[in-house]
Amino acid sequence: MTPPDATPTERWSRANGGIERRATPREPVLLPALLIEEGGRKRPCVILDRSEGGLRLNLPGDEAAPDSFCVLDLVTGMGREVQVAWRRPPELGVRTLRTYDLDQPQEGLGEVLRQIRISVLG
Repeated sequence: MTPPDATPTERWSRANGGIERRATPREPVLLPALLIEEGGRKRPCVILDRSEGGLRLNLPGDEAAPDSFCVLDLVTGMGREVQVAWRRPPELGVRTLRTYDLDQPQEGLGEVLRQIRISVLG
């Protein structure tokens, strides 16, 4: 029996025979973010948990996310190129392909994300 004070990872691990399959532990968070599609369209989302390898997102609305996109964490200033690993609307899990520290000047896509962050936060 799982103790009532077990962490989400402990509950998941016990439910799956005690096997934790993640390479790195996940951290529960509630961070406002933007999903940014290839054409520049921005949609609000919430980061529910994160690890070095990826994120679990809540994406409001009925419209599905594309297979690949960027996530702009409005609190920490991190930008990520991601790929969808699983979908259970309204949640989805994504693998991080590349990370950008948007507090620093960037090149290419990283700079585009940095400018979006500046325009959103003012």
